[in-house]
Amino acid sequence: MTKISTTVSHTAADMMLWTGRAEPFETARARYWYQLAKPYEDQNIGLIGFACDQGVRRNQGRVGARAAPPLIRRAFATLPVIAPLQTCYDNQLATLLGDAGDIYCHDDDDFATNILEQAQLKYADKVSAIVKKGGLPIGLGGGHAIAYGSFLGLWQALKNKSEANAPPTIGIINFDAHLDIRQSDVATSGTPFRQIAEHLDAHGQPFHYCCIGVSRFSNTAALFDRAEQLGVQVISDEDCQQQPWDTLAEQVKSFVDKVDIVYLTIDMDCLPSSVVPGVSAPAAFGIDLRFVERMVKTIMATGKVKMADIAEINPTFDIDARSCKVAARLLATIIEQHLLVV
Repeated sequence: MTKISTTVSHTAADMMLWTGRAEPFETARARYWYQLAKPYEDQNIGLIGFACDQGVRRNQGRVGARAAPPLIRRAFATLPVIAPLQTCYDNQLATLLGDAGDIYCHDDDDFATNILEQAQLKYADKVSAIVKKGGLPIGLGGGHAIAYGSFLGLWQALKNKSEANAPPTIGIINFDAHLDIRQSDVATSGTPFRQIAEHLDAHGQPFHYCCIGVSRFSNTAALFDRAEQLGVQVISDEDCQQQPWDTLAEQVKSFVDKVDIVYLTIDMDCLPSSVVPGVSAPAAFGIDLRFVERMVKTIMATGKVKMADIAEINPTFDIDARSCKVAARLLATIIEQHLLVV
């Protein structure tokens, strides 16, 4: 029988991931992120790992994403802190970044009842705690089943804050080759946004979902039908390559203008497999990293992003840690842009 356990870990050993090169002959402005990270208390940013790929297994994908969170941290730790941040925060750099540890989903490499759902709830509790303290939680997956936990944690925190008033509307922006609105009798990495739609509908709230980088070769006609029924704003991978930047940026800004708060999620399989080979479902076409990074900056500049995550890195299939390095760059972009607008 499969042993089911979900644990939360944050030990001194976890913080050993935060290492990098020393610069004894440089000025104090030669800083790297590993020098700033501390266990999470109430910093501006809280990183949370979702070490789980039970959802990928249930979705018949290639497993291995549960190993990604510490490797993304390690790649990010060695990146330098950009000059504008050092200028803005000066002596407050120690308040910027906290590591809230990982949620582990131990499924013994098998299909396990309730294990994913338990992990999503524990992860959502961590997200809520950071939002309530005024920080930006950033999730590190793990499979894209992280998305339901990310949304639920944000929704719970906002619900508690606005009990006397109408809850703020949440807009979801997902960079992804897949719509992830599948029908299934259990939660998987392919169901999170359908689950979110159903959750919001049950509470009489609208579903605002924009998916960027959707591949017509990675989604069935049934999924496109469901996207139309749910009012999903779809921007295809072909649109991202062929449409003018200004047109696409205006579409996304218009979407953001209609909501109060944004949850930003990046499924790394939106990028070509030549750029990120280590993902659960590699893309034959994909969208350009330059486009993703530019659009992420545009979205972050609105100041509405209150939750973000990066999903589907699969180190088992990575080459020279290439995929983890790309994820780390996007993580740094999210963090830098958030800190420059708050």
